[in-house]
Amino acid sequence: MRALIVDDEPPARNLLQEYLEDVDQIEVIGECGNGREAIEAINEQAPDLVFLDVQMPGLDGFDVLEQIDVLPDVIFSTAYDEYAIQAFDAGAVDYLLKPYSKGRFRKAVERALERHEQDDGEYADRLAALLQDARTPDDAHPERLYVRHGEKIIPVDPEEIRWVEAAGDYSKLHTTEKTYLSSMGIGKLDERLDPSRFARVHRSHIIAFPAVDHLRSDGSGGYKVTLDDGTTLRVSRSYAPDVRDRIV
Repeated sequence: MRALIVDDEPPARNLLQEYLEDVDQIEVIGECGNGREAIEAINEQAPDLVFLDVQMPGLDGFDVLEQIDVLPDVIFSTAYDEYAIQAFDAGAVDYLLKPYSKGRFRKAVERALERHEQDDGEYADRLAALLQDARTPDDAHPERLYVRHGEKIIPVDPEEIRWVEAAGDYSKLHTTEKTYLSSMGIGKLDERLDPSRFARVHRSHIIAFPAVDHLRSDGSGGYKVTLDDGTTLRVSRSYAPDVRDRIV
């Protein structure tokens, strides 16, 4: 695992470096002394694991989690025990209460390694959902959709989405360049996406209006919609009036 150390106190960072020297499975890729540095480093380097202090000048550890685009596993470390519940609600691997022993540190690291080795995608999906909820007020349309892409959680700009396809309890987000798998079902996406840009056209499809090239009647009250990349999708009869009124 590639790890980043974030703590405003140099002795605390040095102790983590010392303890990690005995852990062959973890490579330390950097240190940060404040929240701003941490946000930049996490977004640029996408570490697998972050040792994150809670109380720091300016932005605290929870502020960092709300402003990053890639969500790693996190082991919190702090001298205050009152943040433990909030930390685990944020999906923390563990919560180290300073001063902690090397044995206690090792248990936290073993937990992180076990999670990393056994992750089947469910944990990453849950973290993506937590990050989505944290970054999007209930009454707002998301500026980013957070999805699992390989071993990372990355943001997708809704303006890049051409159409959405139902995939069981998940959804496929088709952009010009790639297709991403979202842990949100198509019904929830239909509720969250901006209706001025997107429309449900079928129980299995959502389209982005800027991607539409033309509509053609299918002879049974519905339409076939062709996107500007040549993709053809069916507009079912129940959705046809709304789509026709908004396009024609």
